[in-house]
Amino acid sequence: MTDPNPQTLLPRRPSPGSRSLGIKLIVILALVVLMAIPVMFISFISFERSSRADQVTREVSQTYGGEQRLLGPVYVVPFRQTLSGGRLREGDYVVSADSGAAVLADVSVEEKSRSLYKVPVYTAQASLSAQLPDLEEALPSESGYEFDLDAARIVVGLGDVRGLQADVTLSAGGSEVVFEPFASSGNTTRSIPAVTRYDEALGEAVVVQPAREVSIDTDPLLSGDFRLLSVPVRSLPARADGAVEARMSFTGAGRLGVVPYARSTTLELSSNWPHPGFKGMFPPAEQTIADDGFSARWSVPFLRRGIQAQGRAGEMMGLMRGVSDMNVTFVSPLNPYQTINRALKYAVLFIGLVFLAYFLMETLLGVRVHPAQYLLIGIAQAVFYLLLLAFAEHVGFTASFVISAVATVALTAGYAGAVFGRSLSWKSAAVFGSVYALLFVLMRIQDFALMVGALISFVAVAATLYLTRNMDWYGDRTTP
Repeated sequence: MTDPNPQTLLPRRPSPGSRSLGIKLIVILALVVLMAIPVMFISFISFERSSRADQVTREVSQTYGGEQRLLGPVYVVPFRQTLSGGRLREGDYVVSADSGAAVLADVSVEEKSRSLYKVPVYTAQASLSAQLPDLEEALPSESGYEFDLDAARIVVGLGDVRGLQADVTLSAGGSEVVFEPFASSGNTTRSIPAVTRYDEALGEAVVVQPAREVSIDTDPLLSGDFRLLSVPVRSLPARADGAVEARMSFTGAGRLGVVPYARSTTLELSSNWPHPGFKGMFPPAEQTIADDGFSARWSVPFLRRGIQAQGRAGEMMGLMRGVSDMNVTFVSPLNPYQTINRALKYAVLFIGLVFLAYFLMETLLGVRVHPAQYLLIGIAQAVFYLLLLAFAEHVGFTASFVISAVATVALTAGYAGAVFGRSLSWKSAAVFGSVYALLFVLMRIQDFALMVGALISFVAVAATLYLTRNMDWYGDRTTP
């Protein structure tokens, strides 16, 4: 019998470019992984520049006071306590105010420049009011405590006294007293004098117990995160009813916080800086942010602050450490390193998307692209992140992203036009522009970045599967 279709007996040639597409895809994936190397080196540069920015911030902080934490008025009283076995304990006893109201109005912030870097530096005037309890009634009378009321002091704290612009003063009962550095109580040993009695038979004093050194458990008030200042309680007028107000004027950099120093503490803070950051256990109850500044109000009741109202210094270290405070960070919008580092984490993904777009154009149009050309395209994508870092230090992240993305899209789209035909230049520019637009969106929606990135990857894989569903990966299918 003769074949009804004679053409089936004719030799067939392979479809153009199909013989090595499977291997080509594997090579392209290997090149995507290889591009992680230049991206890694760029990330090292970004880390080095970020470290330099942090160093500049520390240098500026040494001049203007650094991060400032404030501690409002509290009582500190030296005490002695007799323990079991006849041992002694000495130290400082802290009594918090019943209520406190801190006000930092019109905190003025300006950026100080050093080289390429700018650091927000603020000038503030603080008013720290407190309603202190009656000291004699507040101190415990049990457990063998002996308090030296004559040495009682009112103490406030400031993170770095190098930022002080004037003396710190305390107003009470119409009088004003200047604070001085605080010296903590507590010694490791104490000399006990000899005990004598008169012996009538001998007609002279007889030593019953000789003088000796006694080891003492100490519990002094340590400064923690503060430089402590104090005034003697005895220096206040007799008519003072416990209402006191500490005033201080200071400079600082980066962060400003107030510890909840009273059983119930409020803070009102306003500034001309439009980029505040609120972190920590005590976010503001009210806040208003505008282009010309912000204002915020905090309220921390006694049970929320997590520190007892009074106790030995060792028991009140949470107050001294300032671990939990009401604070604001003055964020610099021209510090792009965190955002750039996030963009670098997605670099391999987006380089892979561009490679995938080139591979699909190669497959669908039947134009062979050499692996060396893919490597050049990948280098261009890596240089995008270097451009992003370089321009961001001068013009900020958004403007830098636009400049770098436009330059890179124009380069890669123009190259696609040269390889696949000029008619594809604008279409390629639209595709590559969409890729960088997605990257920009990822940088702006931090909370949803992972989800959006995962969806982009899924859509890219799904589109590739659909467009290559009829592809001859083995290259052994023949066409007439």
